[in-house]
Amino acid sequence: MEKVVEKLDCINHTLERQNRIIQQMLDIMPRPASKFTRVLETAVLFIAVFGFINIVDTIRKWIIGG
Repeated sequence: MEKVVEKLDCINHTLERQNRIIQQMLDIMPRPASKFTRVLETAVLFIAVFGFINIVDTIRKWIIGG
């Protein structure tokens, strides 16, 4: 019976060590962004792309004279 208790104690210590390691990994990993943040970032990206296209189009009109 004493050996069973020792084995269970070793298993318990191993699980506690693994839990600490997993908790450290979770603390390091960034939290997922909310849907609102992702939508806002995507909107800003599209606005920036369209702004860049507008600038290129304006310069093209100056050069070509269209």
